[in-house]
Amino acid sequence: MVITPWDGGTKLYENTLDVRAAIHEVVASNVANEETPGYRAMHLPFRTALDAAMKGDGPMMPRTTHPRHIPLFFEENRAFLKVVAPVSGSGPDGNTVNLEQQMTLMAENSLLYMTVSQFLAGSFDGWRNAINEGR
Repeated sequence: MVITPWDGGTKLYENTLDVRAAIHEVVASNVANEETPGYRAMHLPFRTALDAAMKGDGPMMPRTTHPRHIPLFFEENRAFLKVVAPVSGSGPDGNTVNLEQQMTLMAENSLLYMTVSQFLAGSFDGWRNAINEGR
C-alpha cells in the first residue's frame, strides 16, 4: 500500500477548485458576451461537474497561452466540461445573459473558491507541521 498525502479529502478539494475555476471561465465568458446579439449564456452546474471530475472524467488541464505552444494535455481530458448547458430564455436581441445574475454568480463562485483553497492550505499546513515536528 502506498502512503500518499493525496487522501480523499485532498482530491475532493483539488477537484472542487478545478470545477470552480471552470465555472469562473464560463461566467466570465457570459459577461464578456453580454452585448453580443444572439449569444446564449452558458451554465456549468457545480454538482454535476464535480461528480464527473471525481469519477475521473477529466480534471481541468493547463492550457497553452500561445498558438505555437505545445499543449500538455488535450481537450478530451476536460470531459467534465461537457455538462455546460445553455441558459433558457431570451432577450430582445436573442441574448440570454443577465449581467446582474452573472456578476452575482461570479462573486459567489469567487468566495467559494477562496474558502476551498483555505481548507486545502490548512491541510497542507497540517502536513508541514507534522514534518517539522519530526525534526
